[in-house]
Amino acid sequence: MLAQTLVSIGGIALVVVLARWLGVRRPAASLDAKAAADLAEFTLAGFVADDVALGADGGGALVSGQGGRFALIKPHGSHWAVRGLAPPVAVTVENADLIVESGDPMFGPVRLRIGAEAAETLAVRLRAQAGRQ
Repeated sequence: MLAQTLVSIGGIALVVVLARWLGVRRPAASLDAKAAADLAEFTLAGFVADDVALGADGGGALVSGQGGRFALIKPHGSHWAVRGLAPPVAVTVENADLIVESGDPMFGPVRLRIGAEAAETLAVRLRAQAGRQ
């Protein structure tokens, strides 16, 4: 019985070491404005970035592009996931946070801590974009 317990503990330790070595739980690299713009342009066909709103806590970014397009970026494991937003975009403002619904149930909403004034300004832009389409 003791041997089985020791083998089990050793197996668990081996899995933990392998997971760390492979970087399974490594957080996504930090995201700056240039990296967010480059990521949106690389991921979304024909997207040309104009402006970037970065979440202060590293929780993602909202990239506005030419032609009224928007890209939403959030961490996904050790990488960044990007979704293009199609109008109408559901957006709410809570305190200093802008909460953007991606429209994709697998992607979910993204909360960006960007400040109350910036959140209100972006929310107005996103809501106005729905009327232009």
